[in-house]
Amino acid sequence: MRWLNLLILANLGLLLSVLPALAAVSGNCVNCHTIHNSQNGQPMTFNATGPMPTLLRSNCVGCHTNSSTTETIIMLGDSRLPIVYNTIEPDYPPTGTNNSALAGGNFYWVAERGDEFGHNVFGISGPDSNLSKAPGGGFNSSCAKCHKTLASAETGSGCEGCHLPLHHKDDGQAGPAGQGDGWYRFLGSAMERGLGASSPGDRPGVMGLEDPNWEQDPTSTQHNVYKGTDVIYSEAYYANHNSIGEFCQGCHYDFHRLMNTNMVDLSGAWIRHPSDVILPDDPDLEYVGYNTYNPLAPVAKQTLPNIPTDAVVAGEDVVTCISCHRPHGSPYPDMLRWDYLNDCTASVPDSNANPCGCFACHTTKDGF
Repeated sequence: MRWLNLLILANLGLLLSVLPALAAVSGNCVNCHTIHNSQNGQPMTFNATGPMPTLLRSNCVGCHTNSSTTETIIMLGDSRLPIVYNTIEPDYPPTGTNNSALAGGNFYWVAERGDEFGHNVFGISGPDSNLSKAPGGGFNSSCAKCHKTLASAETGSGCEGCHLPLHHKDDGQAGPAGQGDGWYRFLGSAMERGLGASSPGDRPGVMGLEDPNWEQDPTSTQHNVYKGTDVIYSEAYYANHNSIGEFCQGCHYDFHRLMNTNMVDLSGAWIRHPSDVILPDDPDLEYVGYNTYNPLAPVAKQTLPNIPTDAVVAGEDVVTCISCHRPHGSPYPDMLRWDYLNDCTASVPDSNANPCGCFACHTTKDGF
């Protein structure tokens, strides 16, 4: 029996060594989990039909949905929950009100206005009626559940197509989030599900610095900081640069750095806006005028600071997918962060009431 005792102790030691990586959530257990799924004859689940896996009281959509008010940060017991789906329209762009849409935007608009206003995610909206696959990508059937649509009921689709829920961490942590924190906003690689990672977090994910209020009240010095790179990785099967753009190109790989008809270099006709490129530092070009961070049009950092900064550095900082798009959704087509159709007119001054994020980088186009 001695070998059995040793085996049990070894397994217990392995379990304890893994637990800290999974135990970064703060608050009472009862906020999210239930033991018997009933209390006084009533089910303990909320915003979802139960019972749920791992004794959860709801699923991703249920926990991060507010169907009662327009508030986008709510309390569940002593835990703060960022809301990504309001059934009543939240404020946009975020201005610091309790009703302001958060950094990723909100699924309200794709649910209420249509496919072009956000990612189609299972539990919120059905598959896109116009697109049969993620734009900029093309995948075989074995990869389709993650890369073709997020509106499938299959495991690995829905919210988990981007987020790894076991990697919840304390909100407002000090310093950049990396592997030990379950990655920034638990945007871990889906590869760890498919390539047999030995424990959660083994596969690379996104690094970043998280705003404690999830950009409900962003300023030039209070905002998320995203990891960026200009490495050309779109043709590699798997890369490890921990950047937000690299994460997006997992499904939209043709949109990374491929700019012209030859799709080889930076010359020739531009067929799409560049992504994962360095903000040019040529003093004769307008881009050097973007030197104070604008949360409406964020740029990523190749090296993450310990605290947010208001400095934008041409020649170093990176234009990414989320410089122009809100991944959850926005009031504007194509999930754009601003009203490109109506508020972006050359030689017309930009305004707080009708902002155009294009002019953050293209600093001379608004007439100044």
